[in-house]
Amino acid sequence: MEYTDEAEIKNSYDFLDCEQGKNLFAILDFALKDGVHIQEYGKQKDLFLYLRRYYHTLKTYYINFWGLELEEGGSGAGLYYYLKFCPDAKNGIPANHKYMMSNENILIGLLLYKVYYIDHSIELDSLKKFQKMIRTDYPDLKAGIVKALAKAKGEKATLMNDAKIDTCIKNAFEEFNKIKWISIEENGIFEILPAFDRLTREFAHYINDIDAILNDNSNEKLSATS
Repeated sequence: MEYTDEAEIKNSYDFLDCEQGKNLFAILDFALKDGVHIQEYGKQKDLFLYLRRYYHTLKTYYINFWGLELEEGGSGAGLYYYLKFCPDAKNGIPANHKYMMSNENILIGLLLYKVYYIDHSIELDSLKKFQKMIRTDYPDLKAGIVKALAKAKGEKATLMNDAKIDTCIKNAFEEFNKIKWISIEENGIFEILPAFDRLTREFAHYINDIDAILNDNSNEKLSATS
């Protein structure tokens, strides 16, 4: 029989034993399980510094107790952390604390990436501007966008009008703000945060072919996202 040294056990919970742990662990734990990405930004700074300091033991905790991967993304000033969920994993986390992004929101995220990074629309800083750009500035892709959004929502493309496109974008931005891919103010002014990089980590193959995907009448590739 193998025995674990008492000091080793104690060290594995160093994130709880430290002074910050008394105040920050519960907040961090709920945030991560709700899909929030932690980065050195605004009110997240204390959580970020705490997580970065105890990353290795926190990573062990989440894999041992919850079967979840505490991932690190980005680098330098763009470093961020998040929990990677498996949709079918039986880890005892209530369904309302398992965050899985919808295909609809993934599509909006891909469009935001295209407009801002690929098409270099760096002046884009408001929800209304982005809604208008998607509705009016991409006539060649408009039909593909409509079909892809309709398919993601389970609706007929003929029922997707400009008002529904605007609503899809608004809902997606609210989700991006919740998980801290962006920060958005009440007036719709937004800032893309370092954790938006998660989109490129997970869906780089779609980003590289986004125009071709939206021009493909079947949209088979896009419907395969999860």
